[in-house]
Amino acid sequence: MRTAAALQRDSLMYLSRRLGRGLAPPDRVSVNVTLRCNLACTMCTTCYDAPELSTAEIKGIIDQTADWGVPVFNPLGGEPFMRGDIEELLAYAVRRGFYVTVTTNGTLITEKRAAAIAAVPADRLHFNLSLDGDEGAHDAIRGKGMFKRALQGLHRLRAADAAAGNSRRKILANTILHAQNLDRFEAILDEQAAMGFDGVQILNLFRAGPEVPPAAAALWFQEPHQARLAALTDRLVARARAQGPAGYQIQNPPSELSLVPRYYAEDLGPLEAPCWAGWKELYINADGAAIMCDGQLDFLAGTFGNVREETLQQLWQSPRLQARRAVVKRCTTPCVQHCYLRTSSDSGRALVADAGRLAATAALDRLRRWSPRSDHRPDEVLRIELSDVCPCDDEGCPTPPARWAALTRGLPERPRRENWARLRDHRHLDFGRGFMGFEVVRRVIEDLQRARRRVGCLSLSWRGDPLLHPEIEPILRYLLARIEAGEVADRLHIESPGDLLSEGVAALSASPAPQAWVIDLDRGDGSALGLLQRHRGPATRLIPAARARPGLSAAMLRRRIPDLPVVAGPFAEAGGDFLWLRRADHGHFLANAAARADLARLAGELGVVAITGEETAPRRCQGPARLPTISWDGKLTLCPADTQLGNRVGEVTAGSFTELWEQPAVLADRRRCASAGVPDRALCRDCPMPWSPNHRL
Repeated sequence: MRTAAALQRDSLMYLSRRLGRGLAPPDRVSVNVTLRCNLACTMCTTCYDAPELSTAEIKGIIDQTADWGVPVFNPLGGEPFMRGDIEELLAYAVRRGFYVTVTTNGTLITEKRAAAIAAVPADRLHFNLSLDGDEGAHDAIRGKGMFKRALQGLHRLRAADAAAGNSRRKILANTILHAQNLDRFEAILDEQAAMGFDGVQILNLFRAGPEVPPAAAALWFQEPHQARLAALTDRLVARARAQGPAGYQIQNPPSELSLVPRYYAEDLGPLEAPCWAGWKELYINADGAAIMCDGQLDFLAGTFGNVREETLQQLWQSPRLQARRAVVKRCTTPCVQHCYLRTSSDSGRALVADAGRLAATAALDRLRRWSPRSDHRPDEVLRIELSDVCPCDDEGCPTPPARWAALTRGLPERPRRENWARLRDHRHLDFGRGFMGFEVVRRVIEDLQRARRRVGCLSLSWRGDPLLHPEIEPILRYLLARIEAGEVADRLHIESPGDLLSEGVAALSASPAPQAWVIDLDRGDGSALGLLQRHRGPATRLIPAARARPGLSAAMLRRRIPDLPVVAGPFAEAGGDFLWLRRADHGHFLANAAARADLARLAGELGVVAITGEETAPRRCQGPARLPTISWDGKLTLCPADTQLGNRVGEVTAGSFTELWEQPAVLADRRRCASAGVPDRALCRDCPMPWSPNHRL
């Protein structure tokens, strides 16, 4: 069921189409940043030399789109990398808050350009790379050697992201289904998955009948192909329906795939659902002309103004566009693509029904809050990563120092506790990447509330420092209020170096909600402990933590923390404050053996017994059962050892955390852990983390 905000927007769009007006902004503003291309594909009729908008003009369109509240800015081409400023434009669009997808042939992505792309947040900039089958089929369409050059572009993007320490960037293949790849199409999809693509958008040749370019005639499906094409599309539909929320995925809805044979048999009428061209998108051509479908799939014939003469909103409200919308409502042209469907606004009856259901759900939620029943999971630790940026250069920190350098580049003074809030609030820092939106935090918490679910520990930790978040005070206040009310979690756990802890944030440690502050002595100077000590309430525990490593002695630790009891190994849930001595974790058993020896040595010097995580015991991974971890960009992964997000199982920005964590794939992982020790996933088979004492929080 849609949210209240979605219901309001969908209803406005419904009224817009009924009345033939633009009562709501479009869902996206699309711009052909160029119509030039370095290739001459046999089926292409849309690339040619044409005047282009300048960098400043495109940035102006991006600004207008953001200020108007349009959720999507969509750069198109031509080949976007023909522009020397494309990286600058993409970075600018992301800074203005957009999630951007770029379609490219990949052949112009040099190592330098890939490095520039890697500086743009991986969760906000995605790529569709055109790959028209296997090497033979692709090169026959795009030119000899272009398949290898396209894959080189893919590998350069992946390598640059890895060097920057980014999480996995979504890269799809755009693949045309045509007569030359019909018999190998399913194998081609499997090969793409092995190459490292995250999925495929299956495309069709755009022009039908006599409009097929002569050079592309051999690609078109003819009568002898129809039986095989129908059988293939049936299998693709089944594959699309069976795929899970993660892994390589067909992006097309099954309903669209099922129409493909009729499209090529010229037996397809107009789309059964209403077309929303003219309401869903404002489309700007490379020369600034506003264009849209003319009812016969010719966009250049649908020109209705120019951004050099009018603003986007003026174009959207113009009588000329209103006349184009009337043409769309009368359209009878066959069309197989669903890009201009907007099924959420098709039915007034469905909108009214959802409004009733929303009201009923809100009332039921209020009643549930009075119900004593709940799903309490005291052993579950839900990690929410507010930031993957950390202000340290410790070699054991999983966040690259380059992220902190990028965040603080160009500041008028060096960041420290006394000036951090001022630098943050005066907008000297760019929080465009690496920081979870408060709305995502709320989404997860409200989902837990609706499910009447309470975990043992809600942990603000993982790769970066949560205290860097620009809204850390309201987020902490919000979470502590929920915990104090007996909702969501038994306790809050905050882990940070603490060097940028402010008085305002420290004052929240006086809350009666149970909380533990883990101050990382490896990444910080420990001075935050004194600040927290002045503010803390009786429900707050202070836990300085250090990683056992060569060169660290008991005397060094006692100079910093003279009087606390020591716990060496797993986190101690019961009791008061303590010095937590942690083991260093590595990916190799020899390094882990040395780490165990360091922990045992240091614990012995401090007069305590260490639990070191011996690798002789059977492996029993607890990740899928009790350690869900949500990255700053909303990706849900199986455990905190998965710092590269290779085992993600969905995204909370697009679905419910509780549903994702109980989906069949995760339940299968839990069963596998119970029977074989670890999930049947490539990254899990040799993972030593189940032996580590550090994740038993």
